[in-house]
Amino acid sequence: MSRVLLLAGLLLSACNSPHPIDGLRRSGTAEAGGHSFHVNWNTSEAQATRTNATWRPGLAAVTGAAVQATEEVTGCSVVRGSAIGDIALIRMRLDCG
Repeated sequence: MSRVLLLAGLLLSACNSPHPIDGLRRSGTAEAGGHSFHVNWNTSEAQATRTNATWRPGLAAVTGAAVQATEEVTGCSVVRGSAIGDIALIRMRLDCG
């Protein structure tokens, strides 16, 4: 039983991590627009995962909040028009220059 719980814990903890192939080694959290985000990034791209429960949020509102949260956490600007995704995960390009 304890092995099953350990395995379940390990699998669930991976849900809040970037895919290792993405190379997004830095991470942080931020809140914007009434949403909470876990942001993973490198010098050129980022992904913001919404972590709060909200009943049927609009995609435009979540995208705008994800951009704001990403800029706050990374200190970089999000390239205009690069934010794409759904209400759970938004990917975007960064301009850190």
